Amino acid sequence: QRAWVASAGYQSTAIVGGISLMFRRTNMGARIGTCGVGILMLFTCILFVRNAFGLAVLVLMGLSLIVAGRYLPPFWIGELYALIAATTCLNAITSVRVLFFVTESNIGGVTSTSDAMTMQNVTKIPYYVWSSLWMALALWMTAMG
Repeated sequence: QRAWVASAGYQSTAIVGGISLMFRRTNMGARIGTCGVGILMLFTCILFVRNAFGLAVLVLMGLSLIVAGRYLPPFWIGELYALIAATTCLNAITSVRVLFFVTESNIGGVTSTSDAMTMQNVTKIPYYVWSSLWMALALWMTAMG
C-alpha cells in the first residue's frame, strides 16, 4: 500500500493533465472540463477543507469556474481550460524533477523520505529509476495532449 500511495500523486497528475489536454480540443470538452473542475473544487470543500480562508477561496474559485464554463464564449473557455490543463501537466513535470535532487526533507521537525525513496525502500529499485519513470510518464502525457 505504501508504494501505491507514494506513486499515485505523480502518476495521476500526469494522466489527468494529459487527458485534460486531449479534452480541450472540442468546445464542449472545454466547457464540461471547466465546469467539472469547479464542481470538484466544491466537492473538495465539503470533504476536506476546514478553515474559513480555504472555504472562501475554493468556493469562490469553484463557482467562478462553473459560471465561466457555462457563459464564456467558445474562444475564451477554450483558452481558460487549456491553461488549467497545461498547468496540471507542467506541475507533473516540475514535481517529479525535484525527486532527482531531494531524497528526504524536514517539515515541522519531522524528517521524511521522498516518494521516490519510499518506492526504493519498498521495491529495492533505485529512486532515480522511479523518478525517471514518473518523468517519462509526465512528458509523454504532456506530448500526447
